[in-house]
Amino acid sequence: MQSFGILGAFLLILISGVLNGSAAAPLKYAKHSEWENLWFVQTIVAMLLFPWVLVWATIPQPIAVFRNSSGPALAAAAGFGFGWGLGTLLYIIGVVMVGMSVSFAIILSLTATLGSLLPLIVQHPQDLRSWRGHLLMASLAITILGIGLCALAGAARTQEEPSPAPEQAVRHFWQGIIVCVLSGIFSPMLNFAFAFGEPITSAARKLGTSPVWAANGLWAIALSAAFGLNAVYCLWRLGLSTSCTRFLDAPWENLVAGSMMGLLFFVSVITYGIGADKLGHWGTSTGWAIYMCATVFIANLWGIATGEWRNAPKKSYVFLGAGLLAITVAIILAASAS
Repeated sequence: MQSFGILGAFLLILISGVLNGSAAAPLKYAKHSEWENLWFVQTIVAMLLFPWVLVWATIPQPIAVFRNSSGPALAAAAGFGFGWGLGTLLYIIGVVMVGMSVSFAIILSLTATLGSLLPLIVQHPQDLRSWRGHLLMASLAITILGIGLCALAGAARTQEEPSPAPEQAVRHFWQGIIVCVLSGIFSPMLNFAFAFGEPITSAARKLGTSPVWAANGLWAIALSAAFGLNAVYCLWRLGLSTSCTRFLDAPWENLVAGSMMGLLFFVSVITYGIGADKLGHWGTSTGWAIYMCATVFIANLWGIATGEWRNAPKKSYVFLGAGLLAITVAIILAASAS
């Protein structure tokens, strides 16, 4: 591959990280909507509409692809997609509870580390004693350290925020940390959907689909399963409160902000996939590290820009900086072991 092609691929991956780190930003500016309103729109756009539009636009024989795919592969794509859907649902709840900075740092660091470690434990447990296993275990340990530091940063910030019930606010924050950790545990399941659903991608290639777009059918199956869970939960939330009336009170805000969230997320994933494909085996290692690190740092810039750390004590910034440094090291180690 020519150097220009490599640089272009890295640029695509960097852009994808910027887009992913910005995906929750519209939530901060929608003042007349609840998060379930926006997430419901985002879910329709990113998990149902765009994936299937892309399937019909890029795969010459989509129905034949699914017919020629094995039942276990389709089940794996849907099952792991459902698990990833739970991770994404917990992700947005975590963002609402603890903010973009802390939630992204925790969720993505766990996603990056566990996404590499868990397949090794399941498929090649003997490799835990190899250099790769040692790197991944070190990455997990540093990730836990980074998560702890980011949590301390957020806790120190929360204690300084004016609140009529400070103890309740701190308790709510730590509950949010638990939600973020659970999200980080479930979110790597999208990687498993791609690993165990690979026969769907192979079937698309055999039927004339470009390698760049061959995984789109797998994407559609996995994301549709995630859509079901997220949509049902949002409808349940909307039914419990009066937030469903926000669709009538601020229809354009809900439509535009929710669609922007979905668009940023979906374009991020597709852009990363193209860039990683251009890099070959470097895409899942170096490319993955760039993608995750860019996402975490852009999300933190958005957190600062939207006032999440306004009036926070200096020790919060020290803890946050140290946590982000630890998470960056952990992501690089995990990527190096891929």
